[in-house]
Amino acid sequence: MNEFYQLDVNKVYDYVQQELNFFHEDADIECSEIGDGNLNLVFRVKDKKHNKSVIVKQSLPYVRCVGEDWPLSIGRSEIESKLLEIEYKLTNGKVPEVYKFDKIMYSTIMEDLTDYVIMRTGLLEYNQYPKFVDQITDFIVNTLILTSDVVMEHKEKKAYVKEFINPQLCEITEDLVYSEPFFDAKRNNIPDYMITFMEKNVWNDKALILEVTKLKFDFMNNAQALLHGDLHTGSIFINQDNIKVIDPEFAFYGPIAYDIGALIANLIMNYLSTDVRCNDTGLKNKHMTYLLDTVKDVMDVFRDKCMKIWPEVVKDNMVLRSPDFAKYYIDDIFVNTAGVAGCEMIRRTVGLAHVADLDGIEDEIKREETRKLNVLLAKEFIMKRNDILEGKDFVNLIKNFCGKK
Repeated sequence: MNEFYQLDVNKVYDYVQQELNFFHEDADIECSEIGDGNLNLVFRVKDKKHNKSVIVKQSLPYVRCVGEDWPLSIGRSEIESKLLEIEYKLTNGKVPEVYKFDKIMYSTIMEDLTDYVIMRTGLLEYNQYPKFVDQITDFIVNTLILTSDVVMEHKEKKAYVKEFINPQLCEITEDLVYSEPFFDAKRNNIPDYMITFMEKNVWNDKALILEVTKLKFDFMNNAQALLHGDLHTGSIFINQDNIKVIDPEFAFYGPIAYDIGALIANLIMNYLSTDVRCNDTGLKNKHMTYLLDTVKDVMDVFRDKCMKIWPEVVKDNMVLRSPDFAKYYIDDIFVNTAGVAGCEMIRRTVGLAHVADLDGIEDEIKREETRKLNVLLAKEFIMKRNDILEGKDFVNLIKNFCGKK
């Protein structure tokens, strides 16, 4: 094609055939729009006869969930496609394979993950995934440590920083994660009963605002590694054997803690949700134990894998001469991971974009109580983050706080 047009279910099959000639001539085609995200159009094109399918993701020049009143750079899809190709190599296929990126249509044609479910959905159904910790820690170590100055040649890394400058998407994070949830912002999606509570416990807490501001400026200025930028349980496809991480359009060079903290926060919110949603005591205890073990093990296995590969991959001469730097570096990631987790938990409660873990609690009283508990627990993570240096510290904070409330 020579010019951009918006895809729909009636156009997407012809588009795929024109770009890839992917399907057989006698294909029995079914096209459906499957995207439920905030930004993009997502289609599945499937040949039911030969059981072949692809996903087509197209960027729009605005935020889809808001409309044309919120314009957004359409070039974000190119950043996403580039990162998927990089991460596919770094992680041995732990992201969807990209078949083609179209610079005119700002669309990506990629692998369809038909044998997977969104992890958030699976966790809300109380499913456990025993291989997840090993697989997600492989992913974060290989995508984050290996794209940092510790490992990369410095001029090459700086070229990557330039290539992945993503100002509009970063501004969304700066606003929606680190700013607007911490005052009575117009775009906040906040129930009336939360307003007085937030004024008392968050918006007027000057000590908390100072700590969040520190975290915001770390996000804005610490070009540490090539981030996914939106790594949570809604961005992970999973089954009992494997994971595939999707939707890295927020990718940029930033602090490693941002990716890990967002993931940890979403596991914690599922923990709180399970406590009030699940009526089967045995299943509830099993799932909540699994979630706490997962939080602990993600952090500890991440540290262990970093320390294991450190001597093999480190290139910086000063790091090589400083045997204590690895512990300092990883401790700093842990501390800021706890802070990021707190910011993510608060923004998912009162900010523009919520999560089903909290909003899906059917009992109105329990939903209100859990939202407030989530905010207060988040404050603990932000304010006490300097004491959180091991996986057990995350778990102990959760257990001790929830036991008191």
